[in-house]
Amino acid sequence: TFDKFCSSIDTKHKIFTNLDQLTRKLDYKLDYFVVFSSVTCGKGNAGQTNYSFGNSMCERICEQRRRDGLHGLAVQYGPIGDVGVFEGSDQLITLTSIRKQRINSCCDVLDKLLAINTPIVTSFVKANKQRESGNREKRIIGELWRALGIDPDNTPDHLTLGEIGLESMFAVEFQQEMEREWNTKVSLNHVKSITIGMLKEYQSGKLDNIKKHVDDMKLARDHLLKQKYIIPVEIFIRLNGVTVGKPVYLLPTFMLNFAVFEGLAQKLNRPVIGLNWTPDVSKCTTLKDVIKYYVKLLKNLDPNGKYDVVGCLDTAYVCPKVLMKGMADMAVIIDLISDVRYFDDQLNEDLIFEFIFVVMYGELPVAFKDKVLREIKKEQDTKARVKLIANEIADFAGKGLVATDMEEMLYLMIARIRMLSEYRLNKRKKFSNRLKLAIAKKWAKKTGKLIMVKPVKHDSVDDVDVIIEKSCDLYFLPGSSDENSTVQVESVSTQTTRELLTIEVMNKLEAILK
Repeated sequence: TFDKFCSSIDTKHKIFTNLDQLTRKLDYKLDYFVVFSSVTCGKGNAGQTNYSFGNSMCERICEQRRRDGLHGLAVQYGPIGDVGVFEGSDQLITLTSIRKQRINSCCDVLDKLLAINTPIVTSFVKANKQRESGNREKRIIGELWRALGIDPDNTPDHLTLGEIGLESMFAVEFQQEMEREWNTKVSLNHVKSITIGMLKEYQSGKLDNIKKHVDDMKLARDHLLKQKYIIPVEIFIRLNGVTVGKPVYLLPTFMLNFAVFEGLAQKLNRPVIGLNWTPDVSKCTTLKDVIKYYVKLLKNLDPNGKYDVVGCLDTAYVCPKVLMKGMADMAVIIDLISDVRYFDDQLNEDLIFEFIFVVMYGELPVAFKDKVLREIKKEQDTKARVKLIANEIADFAGKGLVATDMEEMLYLMIARIRMLSEYRLNKRKKFSNRLKLAIAKKWAKKTGKLIMVKPVKHDSVDDVDVIIEKSCDLYFLPGSSDENSTVQVESVSTQTTRELLTIEVMNKLEAILK
């Protein structure tokens, strides 16, 4: 905040401003007016802008005193070894070109500095380091191991630098080294999310994984900044400017916004309308109530029933209902539930939070997600877990993230996942083979068409047909191979299952809805 930023500045600046003004009123001139500044002011250090700015303002006082014929000296000291944050710490030597200066050295040097006719001077001890043999990558990582105080051979590969506890100053040094190496901007969050395994590969000259991780971090951050974590109050939102033609209604996403569909909406020459999940919908306690709400809403918005509807995850269960009631011409389910663990049994809280990360933050790099999930499991309280996720995402995305209702949305996600799980379990108890046959006969009499879009990573699946049939069972639909079935399943070959709505899925949707 502004107040916190100023508190660090005022600690020094106001004191020396007052001293300057008071000593000017004395009947005699001071022999010496000395300010202890910091090398972070002259050289800069990420995360210490306010501290550096406060020192810089004190240096301006010394410069003004010199112009007024008075003594003024600001000494930019490096790290002091006997006191403060670097007392007893040797980490600085490993990652920087300076080392700690002892108090007696500071006093000895000060006597010489007072004789210099310059308002600003610097005092630090340059490290005399013996360069290791080997290539650059080996030297950098070797220094990093010493800075962390760990044996890489006995440290789990999945641990991140942030989990081990890389201090900010050393993170900055490694950050700058990576930026020089790759000629690209790298944030401190990128550095702290790097795993020990990636560093081992980097040390051996294999740079692909660590570069890919940094690139994935940037893409994920861009994706997060496009999202708005705000619970909508409007019942619906128009996603393009088209007002004539058969409308497409998009049922609510888990993110409570339609950012992922904006590109698709602009390509379609027909009205595209997103149905929001408002606070009124949040009052529903079962998925059955949610389905009833959206069936009623669609009936009110478009009584004639000449429209198409698209749903995914929990709201996908609305699609069969509107078709069975003859309300829509076509319904499209995007089947994003590929892991049956989430719905075959009663969900525990660990699985719920894992599901949230799969669905809500699918674009995040695996190493970052795994790290956060490990930290979540350490917390026993739901409130603490929600707070942890909100803070981690906010830190990851940085400035520009619109997250007014982030925590409230996370609680809502938990409630929706539980409702979905309970709905699945209750329906599955009734879903016998006889009932399945009856459902198939019912569907055969309907004129409306249901299309399921199923993303499949083909190179990792032995039998796509088996996957498709399981998807039909998941939504309690007749199999796509059943006679007279109006259910059509479109498998979409995708290179990743991490991103839920890939370019391939969007292209398939565009072809279906055009």
